[in-house]
Amino acid sequence: MINGSGISKGIGIGIAKVIGSQSGDMSSEEFASALSGVKPGAVLVSSHLTPYMVGMLKDHSIAGLVCETGGLSSHSALVAKSMGIPAVYDAAGATDAVKDGDTVIVDGISGYIYERPDSDVVASYMDKRKKYLADLDELKRYRDMKTVMADGTEATVMCNTSDILSVMHALDEGGEGIGLFRTEILMSGEGRVPDEEEQTRVYSRIATAMRGKEVVIRTLDIGGDKNIPFLELEKEENPFLGYRGVRYSLGHKDIFATQLRAILRASAHGNISIMIPMITCVEEMRSIKSLINEIKTDLRDEGYEFNDDIKVGATMETPSAAIIADMLARECDFFSIGTNDLVQYVMSADRGNSRVAYLQSVTQPSILRMIKQTIDAAKSAGIDASMCGEAASDPEVIPIFAGFGCRKFSVNPLSVTEVRRTLSEWSVEDAEKLASDVLKIPIDQEVRDYIRKIYKDRKS
Repeated sequence: MINGSGISKGIGIGIAKVIGSQSGDMSSEEFASALSGVKPGAVLVSSHLTPYMVGMLKDHSIAGLVCETGGLSSHSALVAKSMGIPAVYDAAGATDAVKDGDTVIVDGISGYIYERPDSDVVASYMDKRKKYLADLDELKRYRDMKTVMADGTEATVMCNTSDILSVMHALDEGGEGIGLFRTEILMSGEGRVPDEEEQTRVYSRIATAMRGKEVVIRTLDIGGDKNIPFLELEKEENPFLGYRGVRYSLGHKDIFATQLRAILRASAHGNISIMIPMITCVEEMRSIKSLINEIKTDLRDEGYEFNDDIKVGATMETPSAAIIADMLARECDFFSIGTNDLVQYVMSADRGNSRVAYLQSVTQPSILRMIKQTIDAAKSAGIDASMCGEAASDPEVIPIFAGFGCRKFSVNPLSVTEVRRTLSEWSVEDAEKLASDVLKIPIDQEVRDYIRKIYKDRKS
């Protein structure tokens, strides 16, 4: 058995196909070539996977995914989860321990990998998989329900998406809007930046498809472990602390202005908002709002229609933004809390580095305090604060966020029904008590233990 980090809640059982390299790294072209030999129902075992590589798997019906590197909140892992693939990351030594043709069990719930399991283990996991699928069936009844807490308090469960197919998936799964539309795939799909007309058509199509429900479009967010090769980002010593997100956009106003023009034009066709990634200071928001106002003037002069009251908000994912949340709240129409990067920056722990994975936890006391501070600032300013990071779909921490006052959650479409069910089981009063209690606990694991005890007591 190999231990790793469980990424998705599925259980996969299949025949192994090992794809690795001596350097522990391979190009996308090499990976695509290796995939040609993967049969449907296989368990793919690899040394390293980029988000783009995982995206290639959509054309291969694999039963499970194992990766030696990366952690729960790495971008590669998030793509795997969004595709519903049972996956385990941070599985050191997997490409040596597993051989082509081995039977492999991938436990995406507990983070275990069983290579060459005996018949008893296989039988046990077949039973676990059956129970898991039964729970998925039970969740289906929440698909078309309104999101309401146990005391009748209304909430909203929206979806994180990255293309028109995932937008349709969000609707199918009962999503009440698009809380995060990532534009990186659109901006890189043709090996060039799409022009204004192309972008306008895509954004308009999404807005129309959502039939008045909110669509929050995040402007281009590259850098760190997200790269678009033809944009030729310079290699940096510390890319996660470098030229990424809004910093790149403000330095490439031709690309940024084209995207903002397209979003504004598309706002005439639906309920669109603009989200700016990687905000760290008030100056950035003011620069962006000034640029948007200039673009609005140009669009009026050119005779284009758009929503003049379009909302512009910030992804709250840096410590500096959280610390001055009260100041930023006066500049923003909404906050969207990105827990994946917030945890990385607050804990000084690279989200893709398995050796510091133990620090990448949203229940670290410092993280919980920053999230509460951000939500409190939003409430004081009368703006929404939604949760859009990976933690927004974690049943153990959803009631804590609700207790802090969050009423909007944006998650993978596959997680909508579980989040809705979780919220339905908690009253505001109970959630507030839980949130108040955990803020007094000084150790991450003790926070988790306390939450699990509360859940156990509630079920007994």
